[in-house]
Amino acid sequence: MKNKIKPIDKTNLAARVYGEMREALIAGRYMPSDRIRISEAAQAFGTSDTPVREALLRLVSEHALEMETAKQIVVPPLSLERYVEIRTVRMALETAAVEAAAPRIGSREMAELVRINRRFEQAEAAHQAAQQLKYNREFHFGIYMHCGLPRLLSMIENMWASMGPILRAFYEAGDSGYDEGANHHAQLLAALERRDAAAAVAALKADMLSAAPSIERFLVQHEAAAAEATA
Repeated sequence: MKNKIKPIDKTNLAARVYGEMREALIAGRYMPSDRIRISEAAQAFGTSDTPVREALLRLVSEHALEMETAKQIVVPPLSLERYVEIRTVRMALETAAVEAAAPRIGSREMAELVRINRRFEQAEAAHQAAQQLKYNREFHFGIYMHCGLPRLLSMIENMWASMGPILRAFYEAGDSGYDEGANHHAQLLAALERRDAAAAVAALKADMLSAAPSIERFLVQHEAAAAEATA
């Protein structure tokens, strides 16, 4: 658990633990198949087991985590089927958010998105997996936060909690598949500059699908290696 979570304020403990754990998943601080022991997590947070258990069970109910035993939770293992399902749901939710956000983003917000995207490109060029995840997330949520639909935004965050560990494993493998993705970010920015919602949706879809063949290939290879290891 070292360096993954930190002690929290004692008020509204379960909600705060939930928020910290979800953030850790989104940020890719956990890898697929990582085990999270309730007692160890409680010690790291500086709380009793109860709020940690409540928070983790909430993440289990959202399918971001899986329960192995009564006292042990696991990050779901890598799975092509799981990735495709998450991607499909994300596509529906995030295109809706971009379409709603496009007319609401002004020049100040655009300047910030350009700055964040520049950081993302630098992290990608340097093969810095954690930074890639950080700035890619900041870029996307820097758009989605303007959609004016808080429930939609919450659902998107839930899906990113499921996606974070997959992307971390993929980036760690060294093949980001994002050579075209940077161009799609630029196209998305250009569409938002024009407040063209339809073009923004098309650019987002292209961005989300640009790395899909590389991620799918990575997952197929992983599943084949796992099957061979257990044969």
